[in-house]
Amino acid sequence: MQPRTALLGLATAAAATGYALRRARRYRLRGRTALVTGGSRGLGLLLARELGARGCRVAVCARDGDELRRAATDLRTLGVETHPITCDLRDRDQVRDMVAEAVDRFGGLDVVVNNAGTIHSAPLDSLGEAEFDEAMRIMFWAPLWVFQEARPHLRGGVLVNITSVGGKISPPHLLPYACAKFAQVGLSEGLDAALTRDGTRVLTVVPGLMRTGSPRRAHYAGRPALEYAWFSLLAGAPLVSMNAARAARRIVDAVQDGRHHLTLTPMARAATAVHGVAPGLTQAVLRTMNRVLPGPGDEGPTSGLEAAPRADRWGMRLLTRLNDRAGRDLNQLPAQQRGGVPRPRGARHRSRR
Repeated sequence: MQPRTALLGLATAAAATGYALRRARRYRLRGRTALVTGGSRGLGLLLARELGARGCRVAVCARDGDELRRAATDLRTLGVETHPITCDLRDRDQVRDMVAEAVDRFGGLDVVVNNAGTIHSAPLDSLGEAEFDEAMRIMFWAPLWVFQEARPHLRGGVLVNITSVGGKISPPHLLPYACAKFAQVGLSEGLDAALTRDGTRVLTVVPGLMRTGSPRRAHYAGRPALEYAWFSLLAGAPLVSMNAARAARRIVDAVQDGRHHLTLTPMARAATAVHGVAPGLTQAVLRTMNRVLPGPGDEGPTSGLEAAPRADRWGMRLLTRLNDRAGRDLNQLPAQQRGGVPRPRGARHRSRR
């Protein structure tokens, strides 16, 4: 046998063995129980769909009861055994009750996804302490509280924290969000090391921009219509943002594959890599970006649902149609604007092992 042929055979055998070992170590989701916070819309709803498609029973929580009922109808239509729980994650007592209800309903917890978030887009002078407090409560304290309550049930399970590239690089006009996400990244990566003895795996997910329809549910101040316009354009640009359904599949794949870290979108990977070796360069880019973003204004906090119609007068719908469609499909719009329950596009009805 030629040496080259022998080496090729050894490499092939090693690859096949490695693949077989990875398959054997896969975390099987069929018959498991999952809890998804912020599971009534956007990425959270997609994660609940994907977990359910792979055989999980899924508890979803959100603040808005009507929104939550629509999400539960969506999931049940897809054949997912689901349990909706109304919970304001900013309230420690409600978090305790929510986890207890999920455990009581399904008899335990195997996968917990800290997905809930909030976005405030505004120049610094239009932000107050309240925006920072809300961001920290929803994206740092709530994940910590959920973990603390779920910990006794998660031995041998998986804790998934949906963070953000905004937790690695702090973009202008999103300072409360970035501060909270930086804290969440630190919490998630620290828990991953600390929980080794518990047998609990922690998956830190660092997404870039995704097309989830989230601009409609963000909060804007200063010059809200302009703030909505720039954020919606970036979040819906195909070359910059990622299809959210694909992101959900990648995240659930990472749960099954035993991964501890996942960065989504090439731009997020590139940005974090450049920032790691040349932070001065990325800071210079961010300073330039801040100069071209909308300047200070005197309008108070405005929801995306209110800001969007004003921005749409400038022809925004032609440029943001992908994100607008995601908003309709992923329960981001009130029922009267969308016409009923969410409309899943391409959702799979078969379970995957």
